[in-house]
Amino acid sequence: MYTLLEFQERAVNQLQQHVITAIENGRQQTPILLKAPTGAGKTVMAAALIERVVDQAHLHPGLDSNMAFIWFAPNTLHIQSYVSLSKFYEDTRRLNCLDLNSLSSNPVLNPGDLLFVNWASLSSEKNIWRKENESNTNLETLVENTKANSTKIILIIDEAHLGAFTGTQATKVRNLIGADVEILITATPHHMPDLNVVVQRNEVIKQQLIKKSVRLNIGLDPEQQNSDNVHIHLLRKAFEKKNELQRLYDLEVGEGVVNPLILIQLPSDSTKITEEDEKIRDIIEGLLNIEYNISTNNGKLAIWLSGEKNTDGLEDLNGFQDVLIFKQAIAQGWDCPRAAILLNYRSIGNEDFGIQTVGRILRMPHRRHYNHDDLNHGYVYTDIETSRIRLVPADSDYIERLKAERKEDKKWVYDTLKTAQVINDRETSATLTSAFQTIFFTVMEEKYGIKQLVDIDFFTSRTAEENAAQKKINTDFMRARGWEFDIDTHQIVIPTDIQIDEYQVDAIINLNKTNTKAFAITSEQFRQLFDRFCFDSITRLIKEKSWRQMRTTLINFAEYYLESFEFDARKIFLFSQNKVLILDDIKIALERFDVWQRAKGNENRRIEYADWEIPKERYYSDKHNRFEVESHALEPFYEQTSASKPEKLFKDFLIANETKINYWYKNGDSGREHFAVDYVDVNGRKRLFYVDFIVKMKSGKIGLFDTKSLNSEVDASNKHNALRKWMSDNGVDFFGGILIPVETAGTWNFYFSEFDLPENKFIENTTGFTNLNLSNF
Repeated sequence: MYTLLEFQERAVNQLQQHVITAIENGRQQTPILLKAPTGAGKTVMAAALIERVVDQAHLHPGLDSNMAFIWFAPNTLHIQSYVSLSKFYEDTRRLNCLDLNSLSSNPVLNPGDLLFVNWASLSSEKNIWRKENESNTNLETLVENTKANSTKIILIIDEAHLGAFTGTQATKVRNLIGADVEILITATPHHMPDLNVVVQRNEVIKQQLIKKSVRLNIGLDPEQQNSDNVHIHLLRKAFEKKNELQRLYDLEVGEGVVNPLILIQLPSDSTKITEEDEKIRDIIEGLLNIEYNISTNNGKLAIWLSGEKNTDGLEDLNGFQDVLIFKQAIAQGWDCPRAAILLNYRSIGNEDFGIQTVGRILRMPHRRHYNHDDLNHGYVYTDIETSRIRLVPADSDYIERLKAERKEDKKWVYDTLKTAQVINDRETSATLTSAFQTIFFTVMEEKYGIKQLVDIDFFTSRTAEENAAQKKINTDFMRARGWEFDIDTHQIVIPTDIQIDEYQVDAIINLNKTNTKAFAITSEQFRQLFDRFCFDSITRLIKEKSWRQMRTTLINFAEYYLESFEFDARKIFLFSQNKVLILDDIKIALERFDVWQRAKGNENRRIEYADWEIPKERYYSDKHNRFEVESHALEPFYEQTSASKPEKLFKDFLIANETKINYWYKNGDSGREHFAVDYVDVNGRKRLFYVDFIVKMKSGKIGLFDTKSLNSEVDASNKHNALRKWMSDNGVDFFGGILIPVETAGTWNFYFSEFDLPENKFIENTTGFTNLNLSNF
């Protein structure tokens, strides 16, 4: 079973609530959107969603698991999804994966069936599955038979931007199915329904599943073209980058472990090979064969074109192929994490296709970022003018085209600083784990004075009589604290014959034996009632992922301490006076588990330090403004369009005081390529923060400043103290801290404290702070 990452877990929980809401509302074809970037694990999230909807439907009043699913996908993506989800459900077997060939005549979908369908097989009325026939093997019969059994149908549309909502046939098919819910999955939706979940790209980057950015035409210089055809020049540049990445991969993960792949995209939008395509392909294949010994004959060149495909082993990290030539075929669904460089000869006619294609080079081979930052970016080489590349607005900052270089002609000394890195930097999962059982048992032993029974086997000296005696001691101690164990039947007590005054809406009715009655329920109802109790008992954590562990813990407790097994355990815990007691015990155990989990997570996160200096070159996205600043360490200076007011004010302050300093540098906000200081946040977790400004004085001293507004961040004082400790640990040539801009009579001054501040508190004023005067340093 795949363990979801934090952002995936959050998305699945939100989607699940949307699905439940949509089913309860009873409006057919309610659309629910999952918008997530390439590499976010959309298929995994959808798979987890489907399983949870089925598995936990009974936890929601009025719902049950009598539902089936149809998964639509374009091209051959449905086959990939079928294979992936079949493996996903291999252990639990909660879903039964099918394709159209699995269905017999007069077909029907049973509860838990998940049917994978190629959209093209239903997109025309001429297709066999759209026609009436003697065997009734068609979509209409499938839907009628399924709904005749009161089975709900949930439709999943993968890559939903590709035709699922355009054209009369797409509408006819969706209307014919009349699904209770339509779940739309895409990175580039055409519209946003009311029920939607959006996974931001930066969340996926933070989890290191995908690369940080795409760099466009890196190192491309017309002076190096040497009269080559532009197509050949681009190819040579792509191979230079491939060789560079190969060297870095060999150093990082071992020689030959990853063979970075070049993707070459032919120019025309047509699926057929045009004359223009053939001309460029001949040029490319000729150069590959002559200069790089790469051809289809020796297996180093892969082809993925209409009617021509040789891609065996292409997705392997150390795949033999160095180059793949393709057209549109791999725009959706193809997963090859070693794909690193895209050589794009086509005019990107629509923005969606452009993003989908670039997405093929975004995945990280080992699902983590590497120490050498050049491996954490994808590379695109293209002869298309920048102004003609149209990107989806949400992804427009993904392409890094702006380059700044360190000023080496100034003879400035770029000092080496110790930057902090968090190792094993994973968020603590808000999920109940098996460790909870030990904590819960301890709580119960401390509160009731009980002891665990011992398994009786050949190697155990204790007898059954001794266990029976211990069981009696346990039950006696628990009875003394209010527990009841003589429970003959499983019943629910519900109000009867109650008259409500409709005008007295806030009235409280005190129920007693005269207006309540006990009703017997079936074993299955009782199981569902106990599951619901376990689900509702979860606090602080994700209920959907934690209730099963709670159920296991309670049932094991009953067996290990009371010698009561699952059927009787349910009766014990659901008996009214016992429920009150056990919920209080659970609450205490959950609080202890929370403390334990936070401490465990902090133990696993360690800080290591590495040498850092201002980079020789740095790339920026289009969401930056260019400035010529004499004193900035890199030229030109790029300022983020969303830079905060304190950042902009301090930048102006530094420019106005250029004569007093050697240089200054605006640091990045995240990533190992930027300078970081470790601190402990208000929740006791080890974290990093990235100092905004590094200022080198003429005296040789270095100022480190992080700009903030008053009352803007509760962790500001913790960061300040951590920075002061870092400066103290690393010598006497540093000064700085959290920097607060204050306006007085139209003039901005900047204040920082030369002392530690009270931790875990907002910085509310600058009393006792020092007015920054660069002449003093």
